[in-house]
Amino acid sequence: MCSFCSLSKAIEISTSPQTIFINEYLDILQSRNADLSFQQALQHFQDKKFTANLDNKVSFGSTNNVVWASLVIKNTSTENVNKLFYIDSAWLDRAEFYFLYNDNLIGEALIGDLLPFDSRVTKTRMFSVQHTFAPASTVVLMKFQSQDPLLIPIFLSTNEIVNSNLTLLNYFYGFIYGAFFILLVYNIALSLSLKDSRYVYYSLYLLSFFCLNLSYTGHGYKFLWSGSVFLQQWLMPLFLYLYILFGIAFCFEFLKLKVFLPKVYKRKKSIYAGLILLVILLFIIGDRLLAVQLGVALTSLLVVIFISLGVMALKHGHKMAKFFIPAVLMGAGGAAISAATTWGIIPYNTMLFHGIEIGMLLEMSLLAVALGFNLKEMNNARIIAEVNAQIDPLTTLFNRRAFAATVEPQWHLGIRDNKPFSLILLDIDWFKRINDDYGHAAGDTTLKAIAETLNRKVRKSDILARWGGEEFIIFLPNTSKLSATNLANVIRQEIERMTVLHTNVELKVTASFGVADHTVQQNKLEDLIKLADDALYKAKSSGRNIVCTA
Repeated sequence: MCSFCSLSKAIEISTSPQTIFINEYLDILQSRNADLSFQQALQHFQDKKFTANLDNKVSFGSTNNVVWASLVIKNTSTENVNKLFYIDSAWLDRAEFYFLYNDNLIGEALIGDLLPFDSRVTKTRMFSVQHTFAPASTVVLMKFQSQDPLLIPIFLSTNEIVNSNLTLLNYFYGFIYGAFFILLVYNIALSLSLKDSRYVYYSLYLLSFFCLNLSYTGHGYKFLWSGSVFLQQWLMPLFLYLYILFGIAFCFEFLKLKVFLPKVYKRKKSIYAGLILLVILLFIIGDRLLAVQLGVALTSLLVVIFISLGVMALKHGHKMAKFFIPAVLMGAGGAAISAATTWGIIPYNTMLFHGIEIGMLLEMSLLAVALGFNLKEMNNARIIAEVNAQIDPLTTLFNRRAFAATVEPQWHLGIRDNKPFSLILLDIDWFKRINDDYGHAAGDTTLKAIAETLNRKVRKSDILARWGGEEFIIFLPNTSKLSATNLANVIRQEIERMTVLHTNVELKVTASFGVADHTVQQNKLEDLIKLADDALYKAKSSGRNIVCTA
């Protein structure tokens, strides 16, 4: 029997559940001496210098201290029991396990990121050590050290259960990574098609978080750089700072700080340069613990800064900020839950520990919705701009450009089907006098009144436009010259009878008309317009307020 088994609270593995969270059974010794040997730790254990982990402590923070833990395993059965120590954390520089049976060291194991992934006995992302416990008691001493946050949630389980749980976790990450990949591809496509820097920086922001997640969850070490300890040690700090850098860039562009907060935007280059110099300096110093601590601190500070900038941009009238603020809060909330779990502020739970992935997925989904909303706004603005480019703003009729584009297919259709079509060109008589005598506002009122009259008189198939100044033009498909002339006279008489009211003044107006129809000699629309213009000139020269034909 082991002479010092009673010093630790024992776990009875033959009758207990197949999976046990063992942190509450541990006795802990923290030491500043990284070189404290197994024999020295064992002596401290025998001297009762280990203290009970009564609060189920999982996290020991970012520390250079070495943590020793002791555990007593009892097997009251007559059979050997195979168990697996499983550490639910993917970042841990070094962990040593020592197994003592009947006061003798019968086994030891070394795991951690300081060893190539290929050297692991069990090829899981997380760390695990297998041991067969003989009947009676076994003492396990464990040594942990890391320059990352020292998080050691330890389970005693079986290979089958651990693999089953890892499969479920793989489904979780499959969903998370699939969602990130869809968002990434979608925004890369938008950035390439729209040439909008917001989508570029958002894509980089997504990609940097994706890479950061790969590094700290162990996926990268398992699948991408399994043979490089150096990359495993330094890629996480690097991706952390890239995530910060592209987060700042995205914030500046998404919130349009150049427009809404120009004083802040002017400091952009200085912020980028300072961050890049900081990263270079940290990598030159080579203190990974310092690099991680500063990165985590910067990330926390940036959440406050981002929300503050979002509130200020919203106050300055930026509508998109209403998406940005809750999105950052979601990401920050998820990160805060994960951080609180990592630092031991709240009890350890696997789902709470992964709160950052859930929070970031919600954040990035909401930001994607915001960018989609922005895309819709851009499309609406483009459509409005295209419509405005074709409409005369005063009369709301087609302008000259829209008239030509709309008539062209009708022109070719009439020629192909050998159908008649005609054109009416009209000009308001003595329009300059109205402007000179009553002002340009009176002239505008007159133009709008005549446009309304024309709209009432033409057919839906006719194409009406303001040709320029006080001239209007009407294209009449399937219409002979005689029918066009009759319509022109009807419109002329209607204009002659109308009264334009402007600031209590009644204005009487008339108009002159030129009518022309298509003949085989006309190859272009301009030829028909020229004939109608010649006829209009004849009407003007013949006393006005008449209809002349070409």
